[in-house]
Amino acid sequence: MNKKIIGISIAMLFAANGAYAQSTNGSSVELYGIIDAAIGNVEYSLAADPNFPATVNPVTATKTAVNQSTTGMFNGGISPSRWGIRGTEDLGGGLKAIFNLDSYFNINSGTLSNAGASLANNRNATSGTVSAPSSLNGELFNDQAWVGLSDETLGTLTFGRQWSAMGEILRNYDAVQDAQLFSPLGFSGTYAGGGLTENKRQDNSIKYTNKFGDFNVIGMAKLGGVAGSSSAGSSYGVGAGYEAYGFGVQLAYQQSTDTLTGTNSPLAGDVNVTNYDTTAYMLAAKYAFGDAKITGGYESYTLKAPSDPFIALGTSTYYGYTIDVASNFADANRTTHVFWLGGDYNFTPAFNLAVGFYDLSPQQSSDYTANTNGSVKSGQADGNIYEYSLLADYHFSKRTDAYFGVMYSQYKGDQYPSIVYNTSNAIYAVGMRTKF
Repeated sequence: MNKKIIGISIAMLFAANGAYAQSTNGSSVELYGIIDAAIGNVEYSLAADPNFPATVNPVTATKTAVNQSTTGMFNGGISPSRWGIRGTEDLGGGLKAIFNLDSYFNINSGTLSNAGASLANNRNATSGTVSAPSSLNGELFNDQAWVGLSDETLGTLTFGRQWSAMGEILRNYDAVQDAQLFSPLGFSGTYAGGGLTENKRQDNSIKYTNKFGDFNVIGMAKLGGVAGSSSAGSSYGVGAGYEAYGFGVQLAYQQSTDTLTGTNSPLAGDVNVTNYDTTAYMLAAKYAFGDAKITGGYESYTLKAPSDPFIALGTSTYYGYTIDVASNFADANRTTHVFWLGGDYNFTPAFNLAVGFYDLSPQQSSDYTANTNGSVKSGQADGNIYEYSLLADYHFSKRTDAYFGVMYSQYKGDQYPSIVYNTSNAIYAVGMRTKF
């Protein structure tokens, strides 16, 4: 472990001093990163968790027992704080070797972003600290870790831990900068993961991207690595798009088999997990004219019973945390529709104002029944989470900016009965961000 730390420190030192900036064969290594800290308030919230990637959760509906606000320092109002090392080597003939190692950390605590720790720390949904699952769970390079080859004509092929096909689209097609605290698309990896947040970043994956003039394609496959089953724990995604003359449109499809997602456990262990199959498709578009841009999109994802129920039963840990109960989803399919529309305008080269509207809509499942008091007895009910976002961003330079953001949420429909959930929530925050 000490050798690994020394090796990483030496690489960072060389990169910072430009020792790898350029060599005779066209090689380069670059240290880069973003530090983003915000101070704000969430109207209804459990206490902030220094491990959770966003510190607080302004998106998920809170129980009526959660009736207090939380004010504090939050990690990554717009961009999650992170650092990384990337490099290229010119192999000749237009072919390059490339790599990227990228790690998310929480600026307010100095620790690696770790949603698994937040789940293990909280055993009660109405008290304690904020918790939710994520694909960021304390790994050394929890964002990305990949190596590959890139050719100007043949495209780019990479291997390792990488963003999903849908994640690549969402980061460029959200009007509010895919902001972590002011956009549900930026906060939750569920939409980039095609239904489960753990699939936003995919281990053991192979990704291919290329551009043909104004057209682009992406294909991705995650290898499960499970003995005796080539499909268990696997995933694949494909996408294609067109971008020219200020207009862009992207289509994507993603499917995952036997994905475990974490939840809080009230028992002696750390977490519970449930096993699902998922399918999802997405359409996103944008149009830029003058100093303005409009973006919008639609996604539909479905959670299903897993293909291999023995995956959950044979698993004892979730990102290093002990599992109390591992179960297989066995109810009727759960489908959710996601719609977003927004725009931004550059009032000056330094000042940008963005607004966004989001409708996150679970659909009634075929096995839904309700109690007389309106709370869900079984299945998934119809519902809507309406999110209204505003983000004002002022750039002091290309590297440093300050911002003010707000997101107001409304929870409606049988899925969010007022006897169980708060009917609204809001987050307000100011922050600053610098890049290196």
